[in-house]
Amino acid sequence: MKKWKRYSIISLLVIAIILGLFIYTKHSVKREVTLLSDTIEEKISRILELSTVKYNYTNVATYKDNKKVNGFNMPFTSKSFIIKYSGYINAGVDLNGVETHVIDTQSIKMILDKPVIFDNVIVEEEVYIYDEKDSVFNKLSFEDLYDVLVKEKETMEEEVIQKGLLNDAEKNTRELLTSLLQGMGFENIEIIFR
Repeated sequence: MKKWKRYSIISLLVIAIILGLFIYTKHSVKREVTLLSDTIEEKISRILELSTVKYNYTNVATYKDNKKVNGFNMPFTSKSFIIKYSGYINAGVDLNGVETHVIDTQSIKMILDKPVIFDNVIVEEEVYIYDEKDSVFNKLSFEDLYDVLVKEKETMEEEVIQKGLLNDAEKNTRELLTSLLQGMGFENIEIIFR
């Protein structure tokens, strides 16, 4: 009877150890995946705005203005200038809304917002005005220059979007994040833009 109690106690201890190891490994694997997910989100959220495309431009614009009465140009009221300017447009992805789903140690899924334009800047030092003409009744002003530059920025932004700048930003973001995640050991990487 004592042998039977001893074998029962040993059997229960072995079962308890096996059950304990099973529960420990099951929970520890989940913790590793959660920590990995947190680590990835932390690394990516440090960047916040991932600018992946920079488009430099230089352009020339002509400005002409005449005062009109009944559709006719008034004499001595014309003003004009030619402006040359340079600038750049940065586009990329805002990573504040990134969702990271670690499926297992080899697979990950990321959901990101679509790329947007972050900056459209005309460099002040590279603005040159040529052939300025104004009249006594219609003087050139700083507002004329400002209005032209604002319209030119909007035009350049529309042009580069039509040429596929945001598509390039999406492609570059996908390549950059894929490379980063492969470096972390992932093989199955799914990146989705919403």
